[in-house]
Amino acid sequence: MKAILKENSRLWSRLNYIFRRSQREARDIVLRRGASDRKTIREDVALRFLRGDGIEIGALDFPLRLPRGARVRYVDHLDAAGLRETYNGTLREGRPLVVPDVVDDGARLASFEDASLGFVVANHMLEHVEDPIAALQHQLRVLRPGGVLYLTLPDARDSFDAPRKRTTIEHLLRDHRDGPQVSRREHYEECARSIEGHRDDILTKRVEEMEAEGLRPHFHVWEPVTFAGFLAALDLPFSLELLQAGVGEFLVVVRKQ
Repeated sequence: MKAILKENSRLWSRLNYIFRRSQREARDIVLRRGASDRKTIREDVALRFLRGDGIEIGALDFPLRLPRGARVRYVDHLDAAGLRETYNGTLREGRPLVVPDVVDDGARLASFEDASLGFVVANHMLEHVEDPIAALQHQLRVLRPGGVLYLTLPDARDSFDAPRKRTTIEHLLRDHRDGPQVSRREHYEECARSIEGHRDDILTKRVEEMEAEGLRPHFHVWEPVTFAGFLAALDLPFSLELLQAGVGEFLVVVRKQ
């Protein structure tokens, strides 16, 4: 009886190995032929660049699938209860919320020591940050030399931001130099006018509501070429490894020098 059980166990292990290998091979075929869905394109880039231990900022219900061997902790600005309350209307039905391991501001990462991580992932996060230059400084700060910052950002050409003006380098430098409060109302007004379609007194009222609630809309609007220009204007210790179009977004990988 014991011999039969042992043989069954070996057979099950073998079948499980074959099944997992087949899954990997099928996925590799998809990647070699070219992917057309957002999830697979993101995973392809992650497979090429992410190693070791790192963090993902703001995963909510759509965490990045990492290569085998990579280890990740999840960071968000609210705990699980706060995230469910704040994003209840946008969480996808049937997708579980990623419970944060660390509650921290992803634009500051005060909980993390300098040069302590191998990678930082921030998908659709930087456009919600009022001072993207400071955010990039801190995200690079926590990376070890050779570490990778993996970003995805909405492509304004293919999103509800299409009618809005693209954020200029001068605007970003001013927000960093003088503080984001100098542009906050302007950002709210643009969102209320261009995205929500408000005018006149209704627009003013809506802007006041957004200010009172401390909303975090898309403060900044990019497409690949304008974001590349932004990176080129920065005096930060990184090299641009990849800038690639995705599905309604673009992917950016920079490596800390």
